[in-house]
Amino acid sequence: MRNNHPYIILSETPRSGAVTEASLLITNQFFNTSKSANQWRKDKNFYRVKGKDHANNDIISNKINYHYISEFIRNEGHFNPTAFNLPVMKSFWLDGVFEGKINFHKHDETAPHGLAIADGYIKQIFGEKYPISPKLIREGHTFTSLQPQLLQRITKIRTKLIENSADSLTDDWFFELRSLISDSISLVEITLNQIYIMAEYNPLANWNFQKEKLGERHGRRFEDKLGWIYQISGNHLGAEKYLPSFHNLRELRNHLMHFDPPSLIVTIEEATIWLNQIIDVGWLLIKMRKAVGTEISIPLINFILQKEAVFNPEPHCVDRLPIGTGNSDYISSTWPKY
Repeated sequence: MRNNHPYIILSETPRSGAVTEASLLITNQFFNTSKSANQWRKDKNFYRVKGKDHANNDIISNKINYHYISEFIRNEGHFNPTAFNLPVMKSFWLDGVFEGKINFHKHDETAPHGLAIADGYIKQIFGEKYPISPKLIREGHTFTSLQPQLLQRITKIRTKLIENSADSLTDDWFFELRSLISDSISLVEITLNQIYIMAEYNPLANWNFQKEKLGERHGRRFEDKLGWIYQISGNHLGAEKYLPSFHNLRELRNHLMHFDPPSLIVTIEEATIWLNQIIDVGWLLIKMRKAVGTEISIPLINFILQKEAVFNPEPHCVDRLPIGTGNSDYISSTWPKY
């Protein structure tokens, strides 16, 4: 079922405080400091940053400061480091990507002689003791990390769902939403696994890996996995503000993926809430990175700068009952909670 009414629209600007926090994260990371936003606002000086570009060439940025970064984000709604000729902004071991694709078989006559793709990047990240050596010898892909791709995919699909919300009563729109929620939860689980594996094989300075305390990676409650952050880094996560959104989406993901119970109601009004809770997943990922002491990436910065979704009912439906009235809506399709 489709009509021409946009049931979900985008807010005019990102969340209150998001531009300030994003500008602060970028500035502090490039200048390797931990100043407050107020301290940076008082600093009118210009600086240049040295580093590497995506081709690993040495570069020096244009003149830059907190004010320039903040102004760019407010005007554009996202951050683009190439506008200032800035170095790559990422975590080497979370975002480091060797992404190879080939369209031949190693022994096929069209293949370059003896060519195969071996991912040596993985050993640079996790160390020589890491027991896996990926090698691609036929048509396909090889990935070291899925972080950049998933961050950008989630942002893209979320925007697409909102822009195409006139289709929100179609099955295809729902299945896109289902995939979006699954990818968002998967991204957090991937991050936790990367942290655990890094701690096991190539820990950062001041990290602690005691397997008898951490336990195995598999078959664990999610709360136990979150505990890895403190057990490995010694730093508390401090993400209490964002965890309720994540836990709600995680329960929803389980329902959507396993269809247990075998009933489901998805209202557009509730889907709007879920689309905004996805932004909280980005903030949770930032808290995780800060706790373990690794860098924030540009795709993650732009993830938290996404504008909020706003439910936009048709004019004759603007008077609303609260969600869940009379045990209705999504909750009515879930197992009773006693």
